[in-house]
This record gives sequence, C-alpha cells and structure tokens, in this order.
Amino acid sequence: METENKYQGLAGWLNTRLEEWRNHRDSNYLDSWDEYYRLWRGIWKASDKTRLAEKSRIISPGLQQAVESSVAEIEEATFGRGKWFDIKDDMLDQNPQDAEYVRNLLQEDLESTGAKDALCEVFLNGAVYGTGIGKISIEENTWKYPVEVPIEGTMVTERILQEDTVVDVKVEAISPKEFLIDPSAVNIQEALGVAHEVIKPRHSIIQGIEDGTYRDVVIEGDYNIDRLKGFDPEESRPDASDQIKITEYWGKVPARFLSENELIDDFEYNEDELVEAVVTIANDNHILRAEANPFMMEDRPFISYQHDIVPNKFWGRGVCEKGYNPQKALDAEMRARIDSLALTTTPMLAADATRLPRGVKLEVRPGKTILTNGDPRQAVMPLTLGSTDQNTYTQVASLQNMIQMGTGASDTTQASAERATSAGMSMQQSSAIKRQKRTLMNFQNTFLIPMINKCLWRKVQFDVERYPVADYKFVPYSTMGIMAKELEAQQMVSLLQSIPKDSPAFNIILVSVFQNSSMHNREQIVQALMQGMQPNPQEEEMEQMAKELQLQQLQAEVQKTMAEAQEESTKAMKNAAEAGAAQPNELVIQEKFLKLQKDLAQIDKLRADTENTQSETMRNIPEIEHLKSETLLNIATATEKLQG
Repeated sequence: METENKYQGLAGWLNTRLEEWRNHRDSNYLDSWDEYYRLWRGIWKASDKTRLAEKSRIISPGLQQAVESSVAEIEEATFGRGKWFDIKDDMLDQNPQDAEYVRNLLQEDLESTGAKDALCEVFLNGAVYGTGIGKISIEENTWKYPVEVPIEGTMVTERILQEDTVVDVKVEAISPKEFLIDPSAVNIQEALGVAHEVIKPRHSIIQGIEDGTYRDVVIEGDYNIDRLKGFDPEESRPDASDQIKITEYWGKVPARFLSENELIDDFEYNEDELVEAVVTIANDNHILRAEANPFMMEDRPFISYQHDIVPNKFWGRGVCEKGYNPQKALDAEMRARIDSLALTTTPMLAADATRLPRGVKLEVRPGKTILTNGDPRQAVMPLTLGSTDQNTYTQVASLQNMIQMGTGASDTTQASAERATSAGMSMQQSSAIKRQKRTLMNFQNTFLIPMINKCLWRKVQFDVERYPVADYKFVPYSTMGIMAKELEAQQMVSLLQSIPKDSPAFNIILVSVFQNSSMHNREQIVQALMQGMQPNPQEEEMEQMAKELQLQQLQAEVQKTMAEAQEESTKAMKNAAEAGAAQPNELVIQEKFLKLQKDLAQIDKLRADTENTQSETMRNIPEIEHLKSETLLNIATATEKLQG
C-alpha cells in the first residue's frame, strides 16, 4: 500500500508539471503548427475564405515546393556521399583501427534498422514545424539465417536455420505534437525533463507487462483522446476501449519516489534531491515503470534540432513559417482570379420571366435550347462583367517570388534554364549552399553528432560482443555534405584548366577533386594518384645525368664560340690595318657576341635548375661562373679593340 501511495504521489508530481508544459506548447504553437501542416498538405479549410462569395478552394503548391526542395537539399547533403558520418580517435590514441571498425559497424547497424528513413522524417518535421525531434530506443531482436553444418560421423553437411539474439539501437522520428519539454529550457539536456506522449493499443501494454518491462497493474476504463488536442485522431476508430495513452518521461524526479525508504511528505525543491529517472505512465494515472536512468552516461534518449534558430527558444522556425504570409496572399489572389474567370467565361443571364415557358431552367451548357415566348433577344440576355485583370498574373509571379525569397527554395523551372551554362549552375549551387548552410550546421551539431554519440554508447553498453573496443574516446563528426563538395570540385576542375600539367600544384588539385567526389571507389583512385606522385629514384638519377650531359655540351659550345670570336677579332684587326674594311667583319663579330649572350642565358637557367634538383650539381657552379667571367672578359676586350 505504501508503494502504491508512492507511485501515486509520483504520478501527481509529474502530471502537474506535464500539464503546465502541455498548455504552454498548445497555447503558443499548436494552432500555427496545424496551419503549417494543412498548407503543406494542400488541404482547404473554411477559414481560408477572404470573401463570403468566394467559391474556389484552390491551395497553391508554393509552400509544398519550398518544403520538399529544402528537405531534398538537406537529405542530399547528408546522405549523398554514402558515408554520412565518421568517427575519429582522440589525439592521445595512436591506433586508429578501432575507430574505423566502430564507424563501419555502427553505420551498418543503423542503416539496417532504418535510421536513414527516420532522419528523413526528422528533416520533414523540421521543415514543417520548425523543430525536428528524434528518439533512440533499444530493442532485442532475433536474427535468423541459414548455415551449413557437418553431420556427425559423415562427410556430408546439412543446412539449418540459426538464430542469434542481437541488441538493435533504433532511431525514430517524433512529431512535435507528441513531445513535451520544460518551457524554461532551450535544449533537452538542461531541461527538468522531457516526455513523449503517444496512443498505443492495449495489447502492446499487456505484452510489456508479461515480459517484465512494465509493472503488473490493472488499467481500467477508456481514455478520452479528445483531451489531446495535439494529436490527430482518425475519423473513426475500430474500438475506443483499445486506446491507451502512454507518457514516457525522462528527466529529474525527487529521489524519495525511487528510494526504498519511507515516503516523506514535506518536500523542498532543490537539486540535491533530484535524480535522473525514466517514468512510464498509462492514462495519466497508472505508473508502469519508475526507475533510475539505466544508461551509463545518464543521458536522455532524445535529440532535436532547429531548422532555423530562434534565440533562447527550444522550438525553432521552419520553412512553412517563413513562407506562410506570401502563401496566404497567393492563395487569396488565385482564388479571386479563378472566381473572376468563372464569371467572365460563364456569364450570368438576365431573363424576362413573362416571356419564358413555365418551369424552364436557365443554365448555360453546350447545345442547350432555351424556349421563349417571342423574340429571344428581348427575353434573355447575358450580363457582361468585363474581363479578368491581366495584372493578377504578374501579382501571382511576385508572390511566388516572395515565397522563394523567404524560404530559400529554388525554382525548379528557373534552375533547369540556368543549368545551360556551368557558370549558372555554379552560382545556383553556391546560393543554395549559403541558404542551407545554417540549417545543415544546426542539424549536424545539435542532432547528428549527439545521435551518433548516444547510439555508440548504447552499443558499447548493451552489445558488448559485437563492440569489443578497449578505447571509448571517440569523436564523431560529419561534413557539410555533397552540395558544398561538388561545388568545390567544380571550382577545382576549372582551376586545373589554367595550371600546367608539369606543375606540382596540378597533382595536388587533382587528388582533391577525387577526394570531394561521390564515386564509390574514390579512395582507391586517390591512393593510386598518391602513389604516382611519389618520386622515382631511377628516373631522378637519369634526369640528373641528362642535365649534366647537357651542361657539358653547352660548355664545349661556349669554348668553341670563344675561340671563334678571338679568331674573328684577330682577323678584323688585321684587315682593318691593311685594307680599312672593318665594317663587314664588325657585323660578324656582333653576331658572335649575341650568340655568346644567348649561351650565357642558357647556362644561368641550367644552373638554377641544377641547384633546385640535387645538391650534387653544386660542384659545377664554380666552373660555370669562371666560364661566364672569361666570356664577358673576352667580349669586353674584343669590343675595346674594335672601338680603338
């Protein structure tokens, strides 16, 4: 009896706070959420009327396109590269193999339990409601698979079905309408607590009681689901008695409700008396489970992200909120235009009742015959109301533009036209990345990375055989995704066209292009390129020998040219003294001088190349300098003699 009183006290303590949290959420956000959901679904409502005479019920798909475009971009950015998260070891660990093993195994396990589908639903909730919420649950399942086993005493094998029990960590998306949080908190961990409210069939609760998950309590009566305004009950339910409201609370509770000691009536609200716990309540009255937090990190199994940050608030701002006002104006404009078109294309008729037969129905349709008594032109006439204003089409285009401006969604029609040029595609992708970058960073920092941490901790705690890691200090991280990577790859490809292939930067940029690509075998390609970039000792030796040989040949040519210059200088002076005809010989000498200067330039270039390749060639530098000095001296001497 004392235990039941304690549980009833715990239920009362929780319900008081959960009711306050629920009222705060419903009064501030629920009506707006219903509007966003309805416009995203394209569902018309009587409150959409702007005029009593409004007949059209059309809902523009502008907001739908914005939501789907935003969600598609985030999905592509997260999952487009195949490896949508990574785990690196801490700086003090010199063995990265355990981190690589855990990453591959965890990604395989998460994808097998439908984590990608759950995250896509989280993206959608974030775009519609402004906040995406996920829950990490643990399930014990049985894997069945065929194996070949030998038959004892024979050489024959038989195929049998083997069963293994595994611990699955699942990620599921939660609607904001099913989630409660302390209004004073801006994130899940710093809140007093959070709760997940859901309607479940009675048989699932009975199954939990039978397998020991829940306490054996009798849940009497039916729960009035009309009290839950945040839920969307179906139009008809097969059996109302089968509906049970389950509230799963994770957070701090007074320690006295979990202790074995006698219940103390006087309770002072202070942090020392609060402990992390999990409490499951059925129909707001029956405690099915109340125990301390079973996880080794004492963390709460919920994660959330804001599609767009609202400072100092838990609930964020989504795509529907950004485009709500222009969407409503666009719908009103389109419905008014459609009503106007109906009046102008199918005009009303004015008739003289005295000239019409009794009981005739005036309706306009092809092939309709209207009987009149007398001249029909005097009995029936259409009421001309003019034509629909053509400016409405311009106004519709402007409102559609406003939706795109507010939400950051791209127009698929315009995008296809801009993709005709690579520059247009690059500009469009760059704009999309900038608009979605903040959302991507919010998701990665506040949702994805904490989710990977929580999943890894639970695998290490409950799936010890498959996660035999000795080092638990892992750092999960993610990238901005394929959108930014593809844009960078395009820019680097353009840069490659302006860089010579023999430049060292060419190979570096080429490797970066493949590293940022989404090819499944990019790692093998990058490894092959890196191996090709490694220097070959034999090729370097042969190249050095070729340069030395070229230097020797150039030195021989310089010596030959110097000898010829001296010979020509001697002949010039002799001819000048004898015949006074030095002018032709002077031209020949000038040509020799120009050739010498060209050879000297080649020597300087070759010397620089030799200095950059290997230090061994430094021994040739003094010889080159000496040769250069002698050449310059000979040129000066010959010039002086000619001038003299």
